Amino acid sequence: MLDAQSEKTITRLTEEVRLIFGKDLVSLALYGSAAGEDFVAGTSDLNLAIVLERVTFQHLTALHHHLPKWHKLRVATPLLLDRQFLDRARDVFPMEFHDIKEQHRVLYGEEVFATLVIDGRHLRYQAEHEARGKLLRLRTLYAEVGAERKRLKALMLDSAKTFVIIMRNFIRLRRGESRTRYLQVIDEFERHFQQTFPTIRHLVHIKLGMQRWADGIEDTFRSYLDEVERLIDLIDHTLPEEAAES
Repeated sequence: MLDAQSEKTITRLTEEVRLIFGKDLVSLALYGSAAGEDFVAGTSDLNLAIVLERVTFQHLTALHHHLPKWHKLRVATPLLLDRQFLDRARDVFPMEFHDIKEQHRVLYGEEVFATLVIDGRHLRYQAEHEARGKLLRLRTLYAEVGAERKRLKALMLDSAKTFVIIMRNFIRLRRGESRTRYLQVIDEFERHFQQTFPTIRHLVHIKLGMQRWADGIEDTFRSYLDEVERLIDLIDHTLPEEAAES
């Protein structure tokens, strides 16, 4: 839930985006934790999706000039989309589009995300690609970072959210819908697949400011890798035919 200051920031940004893009602006939406209940004031970013009739180089230039001051307000670099991209990229970005579809707030213009149709088979393929890619990166970066506590902590926290998003999308594959809050997603995933992921849960608690780091960062990382490998094994044994459109 957004705090009062973040609401003021959103109101200001909405007016600025309208002035920047004018009649080319189709829709402006807030998505991610800021559109749900996992937002942490002062820590979480504000994520925006800007949809235009057609994205041009001039639009990119205009956005570039505003980003430095927006970043100071904890605004992540917005997604800049157009109608054609939304229609034709659903098969290659199904996880991202499904997450925006399930948790967003229209700030201006048309409701373009709620009507998106996502093929569940594409969700399954992208989920495996993302999970295996993250595992490779975790292994590679550990080889470089070693037991450096600060960098190892950052490495785990930066990647944990991705695996919760993958869990959420796999629940959708099986049930057609899922919770959006991170800890509820983990609860639901563990019940459904009858496995536990305590280290991923611990990292999410830390990210939400609900727990401190446990002793033994290297042991935490080792357990984290084990859980990621189990998660990938579950994904690998879910057949594309089990998926449905949503």
